[in-house]
Amino acid sequence: MRKHFHKILFFSTIAIMVVFLLQTVTGVVKLEPLQGVTIETEKPKLTLKNYTDGSFQNESENYLREHFGFREWLIRGYNQFLWGCFRESNNATVVRGKKDWLFEETHVRDYYESLMYNYAADNDEMRRTFETEVQRFKKVQELLEEHNIHLFLVIAPCKDAIYPEYLPKNTTYIRPDGLHAYDYYKKRFDETGVNYIDFVSYFRSIKDSVDYPLFPSGGTHWSNIASVYAFDSILRYMEVLGNQNLINLDIGERYPAETRDPDNDLEKVLNLAFPIKSRPNIYADVSIKEDSTAERPNFLAVGDSYFFNIAGSTPIWEVFQKYLYWYYNSTIYGDDEHTTTLEVDIEQELMRPDYIMLIYNPVTLYEFSSYYLPRALLHLCYDQAAIDSAAHKMMREIKFYGYPEYSEYLSIAKKSNRSIDDVLYDNVLFMFRTNPEDFFGELSDDQLPVSRNKNLARIRKNAIFARSK
Repeated sequence: MRKHFHKILFFSTIAIMVVFLLQTVTGVVKLEPLQGVTIETEKPKLTLKNYTDGSFQNESENYLREHFGFREWLIRGYNQFLWGCFRESNNATVVRGKKDWLFEETHVRDYYESLMYNYAADNDEMRRTFETEVQRFKKVQELLEEHNIHLFLVIAPCKDAIYPEYLPKNTTYIRPDGLHAYDYYKKRFDETGVNYIDFVSYFRSIKDSVDYPLFPSGGTHWSNIASVYAFDSILRYMEVLGNQNLINLDIGERYPAETRDPDNDLEKVLNLAFPIKSRPNIYADVSIKEDSTAERPNFLAVGDSYFFNIAGSTPIWEVFQKYLYWYYNSTIYGDDEHTTTLEVDIEQELMRPDYIMLIYNPVTLYEFSSYYLPRALLHLCYDQAAIDSAAHKMMREIKFYGYPEYSEYLSIAKKSNRSIDDVLYDNVLFMFRTNPEDFFGELSDDQLPVSRNKNLARIRKNAIFARSK
């Protein structure tokens, strides 16, 4: 045996290399793909140019580095080795807490020192940003009420706020504890009369008394079953807010079952070879209560990924005549005609829904409304003609005074083969949509603006009529 050891080792190595090569070329063994966000590297095509300049070899190496045979198994095996032997995660966005509870890194950081430092240099700067959003919310809420449209906020809970006892010990975050978005907004919303539901406080109050998990140990969002009960509460809140009888949920008996998406979303992106041992997750079958007297309004949700649990765990399409979800006020779900919010007619979309719900958790509250509120405020007060007039005035000023940005806009226009006026117009509109108070004086006042977009009453009337047909 010892005599033939080197031969056995040699041929075994060759065999392994052949197997890996065959898998690379054919992909004959179907493997579970790795989870998480990746940027796919395109397979390079051989040309005379990339052959002679040597770029084909570099591109091929980059491609093969991501597409070699059994790559998924090897990565999962390595991740399992780190997890089992060193209690480490190979994913920088996921933190291992006590008893193998998983947390997003941003949630851990916000608990120990505040995410404020991602958005502002100090408390005063952050406070000004928060206060601007509070004033915007209050104004947009009152302006929409003039059209019998009800705006409200859902503060979804986050895992670190409800289960801090499972957080890892702080060994990383050393800056002074700054302003926390949740604490500031909650106080100011109470003072200003903003419509909102605070599920953070509620979940804290019930976490020791409920017999179902509010958060799964391997996920970052509220559990599917918790989101079902939360949506039931949201519907009842909407009934009071709009003085309407809405369709309610019929929630069946709870039962334990194999974990469903997204209750294990953090565990999945760890890409381990073996599942993490956890307690069973609880689910319930959900339907609607038949009620011939109930109304089915139009509904728009704008906010973070916590809404995905609601949409995936409830028959929401049976509750509303039409519902849309604007993910971070960017990607649109539920609309066959539009994929992004920049494509829509904002006046139509402001007047179409009867209820508009913003949904953010304490970590995403730092990006509260994702610029939905400033854009809404602008168009609730001014029609497109007035906005265009102000935009062209601003464009003339930029050209005349030679603002520092002008040379940058000229460069963009040249590279994109567009006219300087088109580039200027798009950028001025962007400034209007994100910070309208800087350009429309009455919007910066604490009082409700006097100006109104006179087109909206007609648009709202048409939207109601179209729904009744």
